[in-house]
Amino acid sequence: MMVCLRGKVLSQMTRQAMWFRRALMGLLVFAMLATTAALFERPLLAGQRGFAPFNRRLTQTEEHWIERTLASLTLDEKIGQLFAVDGNAVFMNRESEEYRRLFHHIVDNKVGTVILFRSDVWASVILINRMQQSARLPLLVSSDLEMGPGMRLDDTLWWAPNMAVAATGDTAWARKQGEATARQARAIGINWIYAPVADVNNNPDNPVINTRSYGEDPQMVARFVSAFIEGVQTEGALATAKHFPGHGDTATDSHIGLPVVDVSRERLDRVELVPFRAAIASGVGSIMSAHIALPQIEPEVAPRVRPITETDRYATEVPELTASNAQQITLPGTLSAKILTGLLREDLNFKGLVTTDALSMAGIAARFDSGTSAVRAIKAGADIVLKSPDIDAAIAAIRQAVSRGEISRLRIDESARRVLRAKAALGLNVRRTVPMDEVDRVVSSPESQRIAQEIADRSITLVRDERKLLPLDLIQKKRMLCVTLTDDEDRGVMLPFMSELRRRELQVETLAYDNRSRFGEDDVTRLQSQLEHTDVVILAIAVRTRSGKGTVGLPGLGDALLKQLTDSKLPMIAISFGNPYLLQAMPEVPVYLAAYSSVPISQSAAARAILGDIEIGGRLPVSLPGLYPRGHGIRVARKAK
Repeated sequence: MMVCLRGKVLSQMTRQAMWFRRALMGLLVFAMLATTAALFERPLLAGQRGFAPFNRRLTQTEEHWIERTLASLTLDEKIGQLFAVDGNAVFMNRESEEYRRLFHHIVDNKVGTVILFRSDVWASVILINRMQQSARLPLLVSSDLEMGPGMRLDDTLWWAPNMAVAATGDTAWARKQGEATARQARAIGINWIYAPVADVNNNPDNPVINTRSYGEDPQMVARFVSAFIEGVQTEGALATAKHFPGHGDTATDSHIGLPVVDVSRERLDRVELVPFRAAIASGVGSIMSAHIALPQIEPEVAPRVRPITETDRYATEVPELTASNAQQITLPGTLSAKILTGLLREDLNFKGLVTTDALSMAGIAARFDSGTSAVRAIKAGADIVLKSPDIDAAIAAIRQAVSRGEISRLRIDESARRVLRAKAALGLNVRRTVPMDEVDRVVSSPESQRIAQEIADRSITLVRDERKLLPLDLIQKKRMLCVTLTDDEDRGVMLPFMSELRRRELQVETLAYDNRSRFGEDDVTRLQSQLEHTDVVILAIAVRTRSGKGTVGLPGLGDALLKQLTDSKLPMIAISFGNPYLLQAMPEVPVYLAAYSSVPISQSAAARAILGDIEIGGRLPVSLPGLYPRGHGIRVARKAK
């Protein structure tokens, strides 16, 4: 009996010991897996615990991957890594010309980077994963997300521009924007963000930077640039300071011409280079060059404008210089070794990736063919050739330059190694695709939407209120006439603004004029008729910065329209939904607000500001010459509930 009982007790103890050992082994395995995940699976998805910042120190494993991979590449494959092919992530049949072109460059030319333009979220995720699976090496996937995901992804939110962020006066919002942008981008599969704009907009006539800049003060721009970079790279994406060495003091758009910034090195150090130095100090991973001529830094004369051929797929043709502006144009910074190597690499000690701006822009393509511009960019010090009009011709030209000794193999290795380092830092050597089941948890999250709206709300700047109209007194329902003046062809651009007003059951009538309008006698008669039944006029001016437009001035019919409105003697509120400098063209306006953009969140913020739903507290990040200094803004408290 005792023996039998003892055997049962021993058997029970044995089973408990075995269970304990198994549990302990399970815990050890779990710990090992958790450690492995922490070490090697960091880049699974932005926002997940353990997601590593971009500018971290690389591990020995990652360094070994870089060198092993570089050694395995042929010369052609190394050259391919230095190119970025463009595409739109929308539905494409696999036999379509656009699809075949894109995958030709990924599979055959072994390009290292893809840049996405107008796209959709789900199409982007599917296409990016497919491209990553098709490529021999993981791809850098880039996009211009200066104003949040909506700038390129149609089904996401378009944020207010940098100048609006700066109008809040708080760099914390730039950091939050960077974090939110990076989290959403990485969830989609975009790992390289072409932002922030580090240009100092000290030229009110600048047609292409304008509200894309944080402002005119170099130190303030530097602070906001650093904050945005820290936000992006803390969330594991690669940020880009652009456009080096500074595109702010130009009145020419480099998409349609070659701007000249005729300033000394001392001036560059004092103004243009300040934000770029701050970006480098903040560990920015990449810098984008500007297609601008700096004759006091680079005196070599650029070729004259050439005919654009059919092979230059994206090149923009511009007219030749006329007698009135026949100043000799020097070599653009993108193709200058004095600027990209001497100034950026050696003087500023930048170690990261240097990418060109799009070589299809007229600042380059109007004077250089695809092969010549690519060769000159690499010789100048660029690592990435972005959006060449003819990638096949450009790759062939670089291969030929290497074969004749014009470009050394070491120079190709140098840039290819930097590209691979960026990929390793992003964790692409471990995982290059993104999980589909997390996309709609991260992208357009309520928190990111709240941050975007908060920035827009805080940015609204009351520049002038001579009649003390704001906030509007709506105790007695007022009849409003909202007149839209836009330099685009979209007369419905202000619909979100109107909708916000009408939610209060206000009586709002509308008139809209675009760049096709002539404002003839019939238009005058109709306007005067509506003014007779109006208590308050709101002039909504949607003049925004847009690449290739070449101007951000008041549309041609603006003067005639303004005369009719001011002659009516009615209370009038002018709101600039874009270029804040427009007050210079209409100094007689009694009430003027700057909303900095016409994106829906800015329109909503402006409507609620004039109604007193939110406080008006923005400050001008730029001066309005002859009118108001930088930092000016009239604070108006929100209405008591």
